[in-house]
This record gives sequence, structure tokens and C-alpha cells, in this order.
Amino acid sequence: MVATGLVSDGLALSRLVAFCAISDSRDLEYCAKILYGAEDPNAFSWNVAIRGFAESERPSEAFVLYRRMLRNGGSKPDNYTYPLLLKTCANLSVNRLGRGILGHVVKLGFHGDLFVRNAAIHMFVSWGEVGKAREVFDGSPVRDLVSWNSLINGYVRSGLAGYALRVYREMEAEGVMPDEVTMIGMVSSCAQLEDLKLGREFHQMIEGNGLSLTVPLANALMDMYIKCGDLEQAQKIFDNMTTRTFVSYTTMVVGYARFGFLDMARELFDGMPQKDVVPWNALIGGYVQANRSREALTLFHEMQSSKTRPDEVTMVTCLSACSQLGALEVGIWIHNYVEKHKLSLNVALGTALLDMYAKCGDIPRALSVFLEMPTKNSFTWTALICGLAHHGYALDAISFFREMIGNGLKPDEVTFLGVLSACCHGGLVEAGRNFFSQMSSEFNLFPRLKHYSCMVDLLGRAGLLDEAVKIIESMPIKADAGVWGPLFFACRVHRNVLLGQKVALELLKLDPHDSGTYVLLANMYGEANMWEESRK
Repeated sequence: MVATGLVSDGLALSRLVAFCAISDSRDLEYCAKILYGAEDPNAFSWNVAIRGFAESERPSEAFVLYRRMLRNGGSKPDNYTYPLLLKTCANLSVNRLGRGILGHVVKLGFHGDLFVRNAAIHMFVSWGEVGKAREVFDGSPVRDLVSWNSLINGYVRSGLAGYALRVYREMEAEGVMPDEVTMIGMVSSCAQLEDLKLGREFHQMIEGNGLSLTVPLANALMDMYIKCGDLEQAQKIFDNMTTRTFVSYTTMVVGYARFGFLDMARELFDGMPQKDVVPWNALIGGYVQANRSREALTLFHEMQSSKTRPDEVTMVTCLSACSQLGALEVGIWIHNYVEKHKLSLNVALGTALLDMYAKCGDIPRALSVFLEMPTKNSFTWTALICGLAHHGYALDAISFFREMIGNGLKPDEVTFLGVLSACCHGGLVEAGRNFFSQMSSEFNLFPRLKHYSCMVDLLGRAGLLDEAVKIIESMPIKADAGVWGPLFFACRVHRNVLLGQKVALELLKLDPHDSGTYVLLANMYGEANMWEESRK
């Protein structure tokens, strides 16, 4: 081309640059060399080279080309240049550079172009700045289906399903017909909202409008039905799919595991052509949820043998299995694995580690994890408080409870159950009364049966039987055996036979065939030398 002079021909140069940039035989180094050596490449040549780098393993070099284009002084960027650059900014999450390029867009007068605006909406959505995406959308003089889909799916990705549905209704009002991408957004919104009725309506709309049930749309429908509790419909969609992807298999494995059909989940899992960490996590989590923790840990060892790298979710699930089994040694091994592979000790993983150590009785290690955690939430504090209470560290549990409140975190019912248990184990009657009162007066939490059981146990151990009876009489819910039982034991310990008789009758109303109640009542009569009543 140099010998024949074609290198100075804009069309011939463009074709050569395009071949070097985007063909199967691409050579980006040679492409850039040609471009930099040309006298005045046209905008098409620059754009196709920018696209080539943007789609390569060196996408950031697209910006180097853009700067050379600006300095070249010949051809200027056009409305095809900026969508390429904005898409690259979205993929690389380079926020500052993206905003700078938007400044160029405004300066050069391309801010009204539909393709540029759609690329800007996509970029903001990719960054999670859906509010800014909405501003660009609202300021667009012209919108097409891509504009609507980008905004709708942006809201879905941000977990704002309600907003996505509102945008869809606006789109309907403007007479814009949805496509398969729109329906993926709508079905995913229904999944987030767990709105089965609305999800079925969109499914009917897909069939009624003759939209193609693409694999991504079928996957979204399966996910929606599973999250909304209709596993049977998800199964039908899966069975009717002529082409299934990795996501299709994973979605069904997650569904079977969630609903407790672990044998079916395992069968489908074993038949998957490929697996990443997600289906492994789903199946391990299913075993833990079904209290089959030994099988969960066995599956975790299989996962390691398969060379699949566990993530934080895997570790959290396996630690829950260790907590159920009291498997401290396995829990310590998992902790060492987390440290060795430098997994982030986020709130979920840190809380799971702490909870495992607490439930296995290793309070020093639980405290050590708690102190190491950079961020803690109310669940973290609750796990520590309950662990301390369960193992008899009553004063420490109360101290951490007060510190938690002092840090502005709100306790929940489980937190209060932990601190009331601490008071019960420590015989701290006045503190227990105060905490029980705080539940409703300060935190708007209403005591449940277990909270009343703790209070009755606390008062009963202290011999305050009349106060315990008053607590039961004031309950807005019917007392069960978990509430009457501690009072019955307290009556025996404190030799209050008269009250013990009344409590025994209440227990026998709940379960007339409970032999334990008869035995304890007989023993109580015997200890009071009431032999005739004991024989009865």
C-alpha cells in the first residue's frame, strides 16, 4: 500500500485498520502503528481501532487512542466514538474518566444524540448510580427501547424492583412495545418482590405477545418461580428447554436445595456439564438447612477435590454446619483456610466464625474474632452476647449488650433472649426486670414465649414465685409448657406444693400423657411427706 500510494487513500486505510483491529486475525500493535503513521486518518479508522482495543484484553488502551485522536488535529470524534468510550468506562468502572468524557460530549455538542445518551445511561447504571441514569433518561429528547431497557434493568440490578415496575408502566403509557430484554427486567423485579401473581401475569404476557422465550428469559422465569415458591412451574420451564446453559442448571439446583429436595438437587448437580462455586454453595447450604451437616461438610471436601475455589458464602455455610455439629476442629481448619487465602473477614463471615466458636464453647477465640472484625452489625453483637450467656459469662454478656446499645445498634428479640438468659444464669433479678421492661418501652419489641420463659425461670430460681405467676397472668399470649415448666421446677425447689399442684394441672391440660409431670408431682408430694397424694 505504501508503494502504490494507497496508504493515503482514506477508504483503503480504513479497511486495513478495520482488518487489523476487529478481524479474527487482528493485530492491534500493527493497527496502532498504521494509524499513528498515517497522514490524516478519518473518524471511522480511529473508531474501529478504539473498538478493537476496547474489546481486547487491553481495553484501557482505547483511551490512549482517543487522546491521540484529539491531538491529531484532523478528524474529530463523532457520535460513534463516544458510545465506545462510555461503554469501556462502564466495563472498567473508571468513574472519573467517564465523567471527563461526558464533559467532552457536551463540549462537542453530542449530548442530544440518542446513541450517546443510551451509552451514558448504561454507564451510570453499571456504576450503580441509577439516579444519575434517570436524570440522563429524563433529559433525553428522544428515547428508544434500549433507553427504557437500560433504565429498567438498572433499577433491577440496584435492587429497586418497585422503581423498575414504575418505569415499565411509563413505557406502556407511551406506547413502547417491550421485548425479551424488557421482560427479563420485569420477571426479575417480580422475583425480588416475591410477587407470584404479577410474575404469572408477565409470563402470560410473554406468551400472549409472541415474544421469543430465549434462554436468558427462561432462566429469569425459573428464578422468579423458585423465589416465589412455585418450584413445579420452574421445573416445567426447565423440562421444556431445548437448550440449557450453566445458569439453567444452577437455578434448578438452587431451587431443589431451597425446597429441601436434596436428592433431586444432588442428581441434577452431578449431571451438570460444568460447575462453579454457586451450585456447590447451593447444595451445601441445602444440607445445612435440612440439618444434614455431616453431608454438607463431606460435600465441601468434594468441592475442594474438584479444584473449585470456595468463597465467603461457602465458608459461612460450612461454619454453620460446624456450629450444628459442635465440630470445633473443622471450624478451626476453616478459620485457618480463611486466613491463608486472605478471604475478606466481612460482617457475614466474621459473625459466622464468632457464632461457631461461641456454640462450640471456645469463648476466647470468639472474642478474638469479634475484636478483629473491622465492621460489626447487630447480628455480630447478638452472636457474642448469646454465646457468653450460654456459657455462663453473665456479666460479660450484659456488658457487651450495654456497649452495643451505646454504639447506636438496635437489639432484636434474639439479643434480648440472650441477655435475659445471662440474667437467668447469673441470678440477676433486677437487671432481668429492667431488660424485660426495655424490650417494649424503649425498642418497641414485644416479648415472645421464650422471653416469658426466661423471666419465669429467673424469678422462680430466686424464689419469687408470686411474681412469676403475675408475669404469666399478664401474658397477652397463652403460656405453653416452656413457660409453665420452669415455674413447676421452682415450686419443687422451693417446696411450694399448693402452687405446684396448680401448675401441674396446667401442664397436664397441655399434655395429659406427659409422664414426667406426674413423676415430678409425685416427688414433690413425697418430699412434703404427703404420701397419700403421692400414691395417687
